[in-house]
Amino acid sequence: MKKSNLLFVVWGIIVIVLVGLLTTMGFMLKGKNEKYELVEKRLKEATSSYVDHNFLYPEGDEKLKILTKDLVSSGFLKQDELKVDKDVCVGYVTLYKDMVYEYDVFIKCNNYTTKGYQK
Repeated sequence: MKKSNLLFVVWGIIVIVLVGLLTTMGFMLKGKNEKYELVEKRLKEATSSYVDHNFLYPEGDEKLKILTKDLVSSGFLKQDELKVDKDVCVGYVTLYKDMVYEYDVFIKCNNYTTKGYQK
């Protein structure tokens, strides 16, 4: 009886330690990605301004692809806004209409790539 109680306690401790480690790793990963998510947010805002300024709204099933280099060259985004520490990112935003205009933002950096990014 004592052996099974000891085994139960040991397994309980193992489970608690694993949950704690996984939670800590999750918070660390989220903190690391927050800087890249900020770049994505800036890119989306710059694209929105660029589209509004140039009246580039897609019609029907059309999708527009706005590149970061176009936003930088037209002055809607600064090259420094595409940096995370020393990691420089490139990317694009696809714009399409689905009841309202939707913006899908994709960036590629040395240490991070948005899921779904296509060259």
